[in-house]
Amino acid sequence: MQHAYETPPEPVPASGLARAYKGLLNGTGAFAALLFLAMALLVCTDVLLRNLGNSSIGWAVEVTEYMMMLAAFCAAPWLVFTNDHIRVDVIVRNFTGVAKFVVSFISYTVCLLISAVLAWYSYTSLMDAKAQGGIVFKVLMFPEWWLGLPMLFCFALLVIEFTRQFVGIFVPVKGA
Repeated sequence: MQHAYETPPEPVPASGLARAYKGLLNGTGAFAALLFLAMALLVCTDVLLRNLGNSSIGWAVEVTEYMMMLAAFCAAPWLVFTNDHIRVDVIVRNFTGVAKFVVSFISYTVCLLISAVLAWYSYTSLMDAKAQGGIVFKVLMFPEWWLGLPMLFCFALLVIEFTRQFVGIFVPVKGA
C-alpha cells in the first residue's frame, strides 16, 4: 500500500468545496502570472517613454514594488498546491518507507508551523496598522494596513494547504 508521501499527492478530490479550493489556488497562481506580465509591460513602457524623451510614468516604480510583493505572496500557495515550490527532493527521493514518512512528517510540520506563525503575525500587524490609522505617503496614498491583506490571505492559504498535505501523508493513495 502506498501513501501520499511516497507518490505525488492527488491535488484535491472532486467535491464541490474541493473544486472551489482548487480554483482559488489556481486563481492565485494565474493572478501572480498576470501581475508579472503587468510589471514587465509597465517597466518596458516607462523605459521606452524615458528614452523617447518624454517624462516617465511617475508611479511606475512604486506600483511595480507593490505588484512584486503581491505576486510573490499570491504565487506561494499555488506553488505549494502544485508541488512546484522549492524542495530538497534529491535527498527525500532516496528514502523509502518509514524514513520517507518521518522526513515528510517533520517537513510538513515545520512548514505548517512557520506558515501559522507568519499568518498570525500578519494578522496582528494588520490589526495594529489599522488601529493606528497609518497612511502610506508616497506617489500613491492609501491606508498602511492594505499592505498586510495579501500577506494574511496567502499565509492563511499556506496553512490550509500544508495542513491538507500533512493529513495526506497518513492517507493511502487510491489505486496503489
